Amino acid sequence: MLTLRKLAAIGVFLAALAPSAYLAWTLRTMPHLGFYHDDSIYWVSARSLATGDGYRIQSLPGQPYQTKYPPLYPALLASIWKINPRFPANLPLATLFSWLLLPLFLAALWWLLRDYGFSLRERYVLLLMASLSPVTVVFSFSLMPELLFTALLLTSLILAERAIPPNAPQWLALVAGICAALAYLAKSIAAPLLLTVPLAFALHKHYRKAGLFFAAMLPAVVGWQWWTARHLTHSWDLVTLYYTNYVGFQIYNVPLRDLPLVIWYNLDGFLQGAGKLLIFDLPYGSKHLERLVAIAAIAGCVRLSMRKRALQYPLAALGMSAILLVWHFPPDQRFVFPLYPLLLMGLATEVRNICGALRQAWAKPAWADRIAVAGFGTLLAGLAAFAVFCTVFGLTHVIPDLFASYRTDFEAREQAYQWIDRNVPPNANVYAYQDPVMFLYTGHRACRLPIPPKFLYHSDDAGIDKLMGSMADFAHGYQLQYLLLTPDDYYRDLDAKGTHGLTVAMQSHAFQKLFVSNGVAVYQRSGL
Repeated sequence: MLTLRKLAAIGVFLAALAPSAYLAWTLRTMPHLGFYHDDSIYWVSARSLATGDGYRIQSLPGQPYQTKYPPLYPALLASIWKINPRFPANLPLATLFSWLLLPLFLAALWWLLRDYGFSLRERYVLLLMASLSPVTVVFSFSLMPELLFTALLLTSLILAERAIPPNAPQWLALVAGICAALAYLAKSIAAPLLLTVPLAFALHKHYRKAGLFFAAMLPAVVGWQWWTARHLTHSWDLVTLYYTNYVGFQIYNVPLRDLPLVIWYNLDGFLQGAGKLLIFDLPYGSKHLERLVAIAAIAGCVRLSMRKRALQYPLAALGMSAILLVWHFPPDQRFVFPLYPLLLMGLATEVRNICGALRQAWAKPAWADRIAVAGFGTLLAGLAAFAVFCTVFGLTHVIPDLFASYRTDFEAREQAYQWIDRNVPPNANVYAYQDPVMFLYTGHRACRLPIPPKFLYHSDDAGIDKLMGSMADFAHGYQLQYLLLTPDDYYRDLDAKGTHGLTVAMQSHAFQKLFVSNGVAVYQRSGL
């Protein structure tokens, strides 16, 4: 029998899934493939597994082994290539697979909220906030492992926390370790769990459980590191480092002397990324507001951890955050997303604490106290209303308009893909900013010119212009006989930076323009 409580739960669940389901359906042909660039790399790596070529980046010249991204997510995507090997006809099935990861993430989040003692009403609100976050919604129709990884991460940490009581069965620690191993094979940022979870067990003197978790997770870490060591391309050129070598690209971009600069830059990026997750960033969003919201959420995380004495997630978050602070890229919403559930709980805890303080102040007879409470309460209500507005506006305007523009951009590139397919020799390699997408639609192997993040940390616009101006040498060095350029190349990475150097390079005698349509141009290197 359906009770009112069950009907409410069903209603919340449907409301949580409706916007993402609608957008996934309208974008099921995935015109935005390549939005993250990594999504298209995952997709071609999955194709390589499905076609029996091994775990390689099929789209790159030379087809190097995939030694950057662990294999779990591409292995799951490979099943779609097996079911339907025809591209792009298999993209709707890939979209469905991606969307089905959202309910898994929400189930793990519900489980986490319940274990942390949030009331039923609070769980409903926080679940809706997480599911309606435009960032979550975009992940639900993109070929990215964030939802899968975060669901596995939460499951591992929930089980590990439940294994803490002395009378808890030891198999919980073992299963938590298996889930952590799967999380690591989805994204290597889970590596700190190998130390933080056993540490939490050791603090409670549960050494056997610490050993069981460690033993369950260790084979995945050792196995992936063994694979990368065996198959890593031992070349330190920019393209090889960018596509295949996390550690090498880190050393290339973050020498020890730059570490303080990178940490400072990334700390601000971390706060802004967390703030943008909690209150969706609009074009006119305030960096100061994002930082303030993030700091409040972190303070709430500390308060919640001290009250619940639940250390597994906070310790894991500290470990992952330490990596993000020294990493060679500022941590935006995507990188901070695995910490989103903890930050969401922290923000809710801090808001609850502030509301409690306001109620106590209101109970005082002094009018000055009540006026201050009314003012602060109005400010808090205004912030909540602004957060709701940002989410609604993001779901109804920002996200649809953004991906409509990606559809338009793809349609412009599609004509160039068709021209290349008809006119370019089959064995010719091509420069393309969306290189895996180029390969999927034309069969031509391609690569892009990576922009080292060290230029961004140092605000080295001249260095960026010089790098982009070296396109002729880059194309010659990597045997790229043709080049595909679009008006939007590098805007995601550089905004307008570097376009001057690239424009000057393409106007030189080193290139001959062969095709132009809707601003998309195909060039051939001169002298071929």
